[in-house]
Amino acid sequence: MNTSNRTLVALGAVLLLLPAAFGRTAGEESSSADEKLAALVAEVGPDWEVVTDYMSRQREWMRHRLNSLGPDGDAETSEDGEEASGPPDPERAAAAAISILEEGGTHERSVDAAQFLTNQAAMTARGDEYAYRGAKALLEYVPDFGAWGMTLSRMNMLRRFRDDGESSRPATDRFFEELASEAEDPVLRAAGRYYLALGRMAAVNAEVLSEDERTARKEAALDAAEGLSAGVEDEALLFGMRMGAGTFADAEADLIRSIRHATVGSVVADLSGSRMDGVEEALADYRGRIVLLDFWATWCKPCIAALPTLRELVADLPADRFVLLAVSVDAELETAVEFMEEEPMPWVNWHVGMTSELTKVLDVSAFPTYMLLDEQGRILARTSSLPDDFLALIEETVR
Repeated sequence: MNTSNRTLVALGAVLLLLPAAFGRTAGEESSSADEKLAALVAEVGPDWEVVTDYMSRQREWMRHRLNSLGPDGDAETSEDGEEASGPPDPERAAAAAISILEEGGTHERSVDAAQFLTNQAAMTARGDEYAYRGAKALLEYVPDFGAWGMTLSRMNMLRRFRDDGESSRPATDRFFEELASEAEDPVLRAAGRYYLALGRMAAVNAEVLSEDERTARKEAALDAAEGLSAGVEDEALLFGMRMGAGTFADAEADLIRSIRHATVGSVVADLSGSRMDGVEEALADYRGRIVLLDFWATWCKPCIAALPTLRELVADLPADRFVLLAVSVDAELETAVEFMEEEPMPWVNWHVGMTSELTKVLDVSAFPTYMLLDEQGRILARTSSLPDDFLALIEETVR
């Protein structure tokens, strides 16, 4: 066999192997992972001690991790120069919890197992599925569960939305949909619709959406929000649902306003705040210029780390076309003022505190949050950092 033929045979062998090595679809990979989990569930069985052993090892790992943190919050190496090992693997513990739930709610640790899946296990690689299984078990076996508020809030906090608007935790989204339609308790149904609408609102702000796609997502968010409090208008919100809103009627009104005035493509609500010297101003006072809103706090490390970039941005862009409006959410005005004496912030600065109409309506709950507004107050983009493409958008819009 000559060299050319040997090459063709070798190439053919490689091509035959490629589908097995690289050709599996996402569905096939998911199916394989499901089969692996099912086998592990059968192997481990409903053994609560497996869960408690994992939680004990996790606490010990966290203790070592905290003790190894340096003054800047970074992990330090041990005396022999090696970094601490990673966290313990939760798979066997999750499998044991799932096996307990598969006994149909009869196991004495059913509630504990469900809570483990929606709490500790939810923050792991397969956490979305674990949280879904745990929450579904609670809904089926313990519908009057006393900690629904914290459970739902935690599940929501773990969601992220990609640049195309798709959720990072589709099983969690599915649970909120099922809660909104299947729960016997009208308060739980309302809570399900609330979190469903909240996720859809977040998806409106995705970076890579056409105008039609963004409009459709906004309408879907409004569909979920409008009427969510019907029948439970005066009921108190579950713990952790929304800061500053006491009843489901309040939450519905706030959420609708946020969908209409705090999402990309919307005109921002005409809200006000106080400058550091106490002078009241409104966002409308800055119409006619491009505005970058920066919600920050002195205790927020990423906020402080961004200051050099913001200083450079303000120095480079014309003041008659661009304004940076930084909004401090520090609890005390003096905290922000004293910080700014050491760290120059040569732009417009407001202080609104931890709870304000401004942060509530604009749905700001994480820091930093940046919002770019055009001359008419229309929201062009929202982000939690200052990536190059966002900085480029600012410069392009201003110039």
